[in-house]
Amino acid sequence: MPLFGWGSSDKKTPKEEIRPIPGRQIYCRICNADRMFSRAWRRVSPMVKCPCCGMEFPKPEEVYKRFQPICPKCEEPLEQPGFDYGICDGCGSKYEITEGCKPGLLPNYKQRQEMNKYGKIWSPYW
Repeated sequence: MPLFGWGSSDKKTPKEEIRPIPGRQIYCRICNADRMFSRAWRRVSPMVKCPCCGMEFPKPEEVYKRFQPICPKCEEPLEQPGFDYGICDGCGSKYEITEGCKPGLLPNYKQRQEMNKYGKIWSPYW
């Protein structure tokens, strides 16, 4: 038996870790108004599973090599460690919250389909 867990041959899947943060009033561009974001959190570790399609990433570090990581299967934008995120209480849209900057929309599947339908191209490479 290894001392203090060092040298263990058991490979465990990485645990997703988030920490709740206090809600705040933020401008939602979908609602076109200042809304309360009562569900807000800080991502501590990389995501190991896509919240949209459920695909598990065997090597999350490869997915996170991109500037804006996305799921290889459904192109859902993934949350990055060290950033704050929140969900608008009015419409349910998810935003990346950065202090002192406008919040960045992380479009869900329905919003991405609508953007593509009307010719508004959203690229993960921006």
